[in-house]
Amino acid sequence: MEKIAIIDLGSNTTRLIVMAYERGSCFRLIDEVSEAVRLAEGVGPNRELQPEPIRRAVNALSMFNRFCKSTAVNHVVAVGTSAIREAANQEEFWRALRAETDLDLRIITTQEEGYYGFLGTANALGLRHGVTFDTGGGSTQVVAVQDGRPTESFSVQAGVLRFTERYVNSDPISKRDLRELRAAAQQAFSGLAWLKADTGQRLAGMGGTVRTLARIDQKARNYPLDRVHAYTLTRAAIAAISEQLIQKNRREREQIPGLKRDRADVTLAGAVIIEALMDQGGFSELTVSGQGLREGLFYAHFLAPNDPPILEDPRSFSILNLARLSHFQEAHCHKVAELSLSLFDQLIPLHGYGAWERDLLAQAAMIHDIGVAVGYYDHHKHGEYLVHNSLLLGFSHRESIMLSALVRNHRKGFTDATPYAAILKPEDSTRIARLSALLRIAEYLERGKSQVVQAVRVELGPPIRILVQATGDAQLEVWDAARRSNLFRKAYNQELEILLAPSPR
Repeated sequence: MEKIAIIDLGSNTTRLIVMAYERGSCFRLIDEVSEAVRLAEGVGPNRELQPEPIRRAVNALSMFNRFCKSTAVNHVVAVGTSAIREAANQEEFWRALRAETDLDLRIITTQEEGYYGFLGTANALGLRHGVTFDTGGGSTQVVAVQDGRPTESFSVQAGVLRFTERYVNSDPISKRDLRELRAAAQQAFSGLAWLKADTGQRLAGMGGTVRTLARIDQKARNYPLDRVHAYTLTRAAIAAISEQLIQKNRREREQIPGLKRDRADVTLAGAVIIEALMDQGGFSELTVSGQGLREGLFYAHFLAPNDPPILEDPRSFSILNLARLSHFQEAHCHKVAELSLSLFDQLIPLHGYGAWERDLLAQAAMIHDIGVAVGYYDHHKHGEYLVHNSLLLGFSHRESIMLSALVRNHRKGFTDATPYAAILKPEDSTRIARLSALLRIAEYLERGKSQVVQAVRVELGPPIRILVQATGDAQLEVWDAARRSNLFRKAYNQELEILLAPSPR
């Protein structure tokens, strides 16, 4: 696999990600480093970068560049955003950078910054209609999305570091400072007439501030899943966090669960900016994206020459990506999916499920054996862990938990979903059991991985009969599927017989 590094020098933080990939086929994140360099620190009305922030930024970029060279990265893409873009003394920064490293850094425009952020978020969340935004240290980019394409773009100098330095002059923040901070945030988005929460429109946020607010909210709720990507953050929750930050000084804020110390001074300004944006558009909630500008730059490279470089079906691609990285047996998984879906379709009179459950079953069938990449014994448990710890594009937290449960249940036993009761719906335990039962039967009918079983025909009873049509000796498959059918009996409250169908004359 080739390796590409993406370096993003922001106003507050500089970050490096390294992706290993096979172009157009699969990819995975193999390294990530970030450093809070605060390049925009001390930039006043004269828009001049200060010597110490320049030194910190150059040191970080030089270190990242050396790391890429020592780890045989094939390609490096490095970009700078608002702090350098707006600096009156850019040449001073360039002299310092060139004296330390040969890194090729490109300053991207506000339009490019919004576009690449849109690419990362649209692919990560499967967003086709809505609005994306990225609140950084120096600015906020907002992009309207229709039919998977950006239609409007807006950039404003409303960033967490910029607003903190300009408006937060007291600790805890004074009423006057807070009033001026909120007024500035509201003014920043007051002209965005197209920022509206219309039917079917989602608001998706990226960046360190959004992720920080999500972590604080999760800690406060004792949220059972340690993942902010695809997390739903409500306007009310942000207001509650803001009020908490308003009441505390920095030392007290550093003790808030989920809030990193290096963000204790800037998160209030970020929360106020996001509140103003949501109020302007009338959004009551937003979805957190774990991917943004850096991943957008990667997708532009990975999916070239697609225009725009958007995955046609992020969910299916994400599942196939995970399967390929785990060296899955493609023919076997497709057959298990085929048999599972055939059982699902024929049993609709019993379970009454629709397209959503059918898709989850199909996706789970493609990755049910990924745990074998770790080891055959207990590979269903390894697979559950891999699904839990993979960034699945386009899936909600509820769906990810259900997928991991289906993978866990495909062989034996039944995983307890109680720890995730705060995310799942009450009826999901039954839903998981019924889908798992179908996946398990299909898996054992294909246990030889030879596709000897061609099709199944269901006769609704009682008892339920599954007649297995085979092109060779399938006695072992039928025997093993029958003895693994207890989950079906419990989930459907029906007796089950699995029989070889008579050979056609």
